[in-house]
Amino acid sequence: MFENFSQRSKLVIFAARAKAGERGANMIEIDDFIVALVLEDQGLEKGQFPKLFGIEGPFHSDTPPHAPFFAPEMANELVNSLESVLPKSPPVSRSMEMRLSPALERIFDSALALQTQLHHSQVQPLHLLATILTKESSHGVKLLQKAGITEEIIVQKLRSDSSLL
Repeated sequence: MFENFSQRSKLVIFAARAKAGERGANMIEIDDFIVALVLEDQGLEKGQFPKLFGIEGPFHSDTPPHAPFFAPEMANELVNSLESVLPKSPPVSRSMEMRLSPALERIFDSALALQTQLHHSQVQPLHLLATILTKESSHGVKLLQKAGITEEIIVQKLRSDSSLL
């Protein structure tokens, strides 16, 4: 399923798994994914990604640089708000396999369809964000909508980014 996902999108999936495990979840939910998506947008691989997986020392990522979609203040507010409401239990081992929620599986399928519709070469994090906003109504989606982030805005950005072709 993930062969059409960009390196950045795969990083988001790994980070969502780590975030879900930190809070003791038994599956990766939409809001875990939104937290990871926002963190990656802000440069997750530069600072927080190694910490999520217990990596010590320098970390090299071959993901291409990008212009963040979220303003830093908005990103901090979204992450802090979501992390404060997500249920917490004892952490789950990083080595334990974790399922995707059915809602997240639907998001991945929809993102693949959007990528195809827009004739882009790979599924990028913004494809995933656009489909989250159209298909779900989680706490994170409500926060995004309250911040004025809509599917239309994201699709417009995707259409205008020629590097995605």
